[in-house]
Amino acid sequence: MKRAFRRAALIALGVAADLTPIVRMTSRQTLPPNMSAGILGAELATWAAVSPSLLPRPWWVTAANVAIGQGIGHLGAASTSFFLNSIGKRPQDRLGPQHRQILHLAIGAGTAFNAVLSLRNQKKQAELVNKQLVRGPVTAAIGLAAGTAGYGTLLLIGEATQLAVTKLSRQLGRWVPALIAWPVVTAGLSLTAFALSDRVVFRRWLRSLSHQAQRINKQIFPGTSMPWEPERSGSPWSLEPWSALGQQGRRFVSNGPRARDIRTATGNDAKEPIRIYAGYIPGRSFRQSAEKIRAELERTGALRRETIVIQMPAGSGWINNWGASSYEFLTGGDCVTVTMQYSYLPSVFAYLVDKNAPKQAARELIRVVQEEIDKLPEENRPRLYFAGESLGAYAIMDNYHNKEDLLSECNGAVFSGPPRMTHFTQRLRRDIGSLERLPVIDGGKHVRYAAVPSHTLHDAFGNDYAHTWRRPRMLIAQHASDAIVWWDLNLLVRRPTWLREPQPEALHADTFRQLHWVPFITWWQIGLDQINSLNVPGGHGHNYFEEMLWYWDEVLGSQSRQSLTPRLAKKIARFIRRDA
Repeated sequence: MKRAFRRAALIALGVAADLTPIVRMTSRQTLPPNMSAGILGAELATWAAVSPSLLPRPWWVTAANVAIGQGIGHLGAASTSFFLNSIGKRPQDRLGPQHRQILHLAIGAGTAFNAVLSLRNQKKQAELVNKQLVRGPVTAAIGLAAGTAGYGTLLLIGEATQLAVTKLSRQLGRWVPALIAWPVVTAGLSLTAFALSDRVVFRRWLRSLSHQAQRINKQIFPGTSMPWEPERSGSPWSLEPWSALGQQGRRFVSNGPRARDIRTATGNDAKEPIRIYAGYIPGRSFRQSAEKIRAELERTGALRRETIVIQMPAGSGWINNWGASSYEFLTGGDCVTVTMQYSYLPSVFAYLVDKNAPKQAARELIRVVQEEIDKLPEENRPRLYFAGESLGAYAIMDNYHNKEDLLSECNGAVFSGPPRMTHFTQRLRRDIGSLERLPVIDGGKHVRYAAVPSHTLHDAFGNDYAHTWRRPRMLIAQHASDAIVWWDLNLLVRRPTWLREPQPEALHADTFRQLHWVPFITWWQIGLDQINSLNVPGGHGHNYFEEMLWYWDEVLGSQSRQSLTPRLAKKIARFIRRDA
């Protein structure tokens, strides 16, 4: 028994050594020779897997990158080797044992170099986004080890699949030619695996996630309470009860500055800001929710305010309080925020389940607000602004074909972190010579992109815009490190323009100057960066914080009752952080 256990342990150690980066390049004892090409491909893919992307990584992201990267490298190299062998070409035969060993050692040394370089890159990347680095050599080694274990699991699944295909092909080969049997079995197993993963795994997981999100939506954030201002939905006077608002809606109407907070910060008289929020109630249509909004507009006297902002939330109903609080302070509270929840799922799942729901909700909300404004004499109408972050930006933007259509229906707009799949931003044509990371649209006449507040004044090269910024103004905020802005399916097969562009100082990019693109791996890395995009300080990743004050100051213009100064901005920012 002990001998068998010892033998099993030795085999396991041998397999582990054969799979471990660098070590596997010295010699292999356990895995069969026909895996040599795949393991070589996995070793080379490790270089790309530990290369930098947009954000510093926790260990589990490193593990996922290494596992998938090595798996793809193994598959690519093994497939190439199989194809070359099938046509009678074997490049490896041109190398003698000694040359082959030297090549393997050189590749292993390359892996060691890239691993050390990765540690330095992670430190530099953390500095670029002002984040304290918590990852050192130990956590990096844990990530590499976990990723290699994941790669081994993928190999095991692959070998089991190959064995099943071989056996079933032989069985089927009794009745049909072998040339037909193998493709039929492969297609059958693939379809079965897809059907099982879709029905048994993905749909059940999505259902479970939906139930969990629904439970969370019913909860109340610690520190939030029913507002006692009649100007807020969810208050005792509201037609939209506290219980209907959802978790994020309750948080939104509970938080935010009151008139006294605005007076304290600015030293001027202030009105009580109006916050109107319609929650997502299963069975209630968006049109019915919009009618609730209409009733709340009338109840609160919202149409007598100078400024109305239609603010679309992210998937779970979340509103960026930095944006909403910014214009509430700047207008002296003489404003209304109107919003409608369209899902209780996180944004990515809300989009996957129903990509039209955000747009439909925004359309109904805009319709109701505009109908109420149009009833007023033209000289008494409040100014209307659009705003949204992430999926909220997509919700409003993709209701319009172009910038002229959108700006014809509002007095200005501020959008932050619009996802890459937003058709509106894809249709905007940037001026020749401007960068994709910070496009110049029509000389900056109406639309301007910004990664930092100074971009409202100059482009990525520090040059003044060709035109003065005319009203209505639209500002689109996007960080170079915001993976949600840059990730799309095209990254799978094509190096994007923004990875090839220069990175002038005035761009204020918070990413590496040189990022390498590798098919699939870069797509996978930036996809994982999305999960980590909120785990960085404001002004980086998908976090748009203090900068929103300056963006709203520029877009509001004469509607802003306060002259925004660095001192006032600090006071307001201090309140918003405390209020969060």
